Amino acid sequence: MYKQPREAHEARVYTRAYRVYGLIYLVPGAGTADLLNAERAYLPVTGALVYTPGFRHPPEARELKASTGFLALRKERIQWVAGGRPSEPRTSPGLLERRRLAFLFGDYLLAGELQVPKGARLSDFLSQAKPFQTLLEANLYALTPDKPIVDLEPLERFPFVTVNLRLVEAIAEAPGGAQDPRLTLFG
Repeated sequence: MYKQPREAHEARVYTRAYRVYGLIYLVPGAGTADLLNAERAYLPVTGALVYTPGFRHPPEARELKASTGFLALRKERIQWVAGGRPSEPRTSPGLLERRRLAFLFGDYLLAGELQVPKGARLSDFLSQAKPFQTLLEANLYALTPDKPIVDLEPLERFPFVTVNLRLVEAIAEAPGGAQDPRLTLFG
């Protein structure tokens, strides 16, 4: 039993092995990344529907593998989460800047804005940051071998998602303003 009151939020949790739809429980005022960065090894999900791996939403009925009233997911296996509530930065907003980034997950990517300390090198931030971070104004793109990234249309848009920096296969930063915007998703 939780010691603090919790608020139920719908969420979709993506791992390499599953897509899990259900309810997660947040402390009032805390966000999804806060819950995932907490020391507990498992994320409790109630009313869980477990689907085959993938990224398309909604899943097809034939992709449903199991349903259960309660499921405990190992946090270290979670790639990203859609739902819950965005986590607020623990530092003054004046000390942060938004960086446009793309997070690669095999045959798809999530692109959006990550808040990082002003002037910080991305590699330094990524090596020192907590694993779960809030990606704002996120878009989901399917990668295809016959289409350049700049021509991809988003399959889905999110006000935010929570990504696990430890399970992202690669992270790309948008080029500076002097670059041709056609070279990037972020144009």
